[in-house]
Amino acid sequence: MGWTTMSRSDTTERYCIRGCTVRDAHFATCPSFGASDDASCKGCVPATARDGVLICERCYRSMRRLIDDAPDLIAHLRSVADPTKARVYDRVLVQSSQPELPAPVDASILDASNDIAVTLRIWEARVLHPEAETRAYHLRAGIEGDVAADSARWDADVVLAGLDLIANDKRQVLALGDALLARSGSSSPDFWSLADVAARWAIDDKPRWAEAPCPECDLMTVRVQPSHRRGGRTRYVCNECGWEANDLDDGGLWAIAFAESVPAVPA
Repeated sequence: MGWTTMSRSDTTERYCIRGCTVRDAHFATCPSFGASDDASCKGCVPATARDGVLICERCYRSMRRLIDDAPDLIAHLRSVADPTKARVYDRVLVQSSQPELPAPVDASILDASNDIAVTLRIWEARVLHPEAETRAYHLRAGIEGDVAADSARWDADVVLAGLDLIANDKRQVLALGDALLARSGSSSPDFWSLADVAARWAIDDKPRWAEAPCPECDLMTVRVQPSHRRGGRTRYVCNECGWEANDLDDGGLWAIAFAESVPAVPA
């Protein structure tokens, strides 16, 4: 394995404002430079910012993916929160002649779906009305998953359209990065980031391998990830270089290019 050596004064490139580094790339002064794979430093060379923005390619794509997936996450969580489908938590088996009541719903599920909706609505407002004061917003109690997801889809599309502008504003991109990518390390955070929600309530998407090569690296490593709900977007992600698109990008080009696929080989 090779290591990259760089001097902080050798380049005028912009680096990821979120402090991301390149894995296994070390400055010559780093104790882990030239060390074995079990080096304590996993990488200290800063990640180069994506062209035109203040964050690296990895952060940009992660933000875009989480925003795009947010409506499906809300639909999934509201479905889980349906008392007729909800899982019983800490079930105690007892004998009773009373009718069986709906299973209790974990409050974290309701909090998480509400926090996603709030995040999208706040940033939708910032894109459309940057000078206006942020208004309080909460997901309506009892709202069905598809209805909540349709509303969130509009908000998500607006945020995606304004992502490049947000990502080139230091204060805004740091705030959005916290709302999307920050991991609390808590099982019940005060406010759920999208990354926390996606990690705890992952959605099975039955991915498939595309039969067409990646447009970036030209390798047969594009994974087709169908949407989690009817009418949602299919996403295409290259496992090799990280290229990513959905079926509406570029006028639907990728939906045509990757229409034929084969079952994915389990990891």
